[in-house]
Amino acid sequence: MKHLLLTIFALSLSVAPALAVTPAEDIATTIMLRGYDCGGRQVTNIDEQADGMGNKTIRATCPNGVRYQINISADGRVQVKPLR
Repeated sequence: MKHLLLTIFALSLSVAPALAVTPAEDIATTIMLRGYDCGGRQVTNIDEQADGMGNKTIRATCPNGVRYQINISADGRVQVKPLR
């Protein structure tokens, strides 16, 4: 029984960790979850700016060529709008 538990423990350590999501994938997913078409799973040309109050503005381009602005407020509210 002891050997079985040691074997199970050793196998649990050898399981590959889950793949991390990249910021480009995270931003594209945020855009799509807000109902906008992004045309792919990753964005490019990511530009992030933060103010001193905890708000963040992210601008990124989707594979379909549409550029979006994502505003994240200090309290966690997310707004997405296409840039023209």
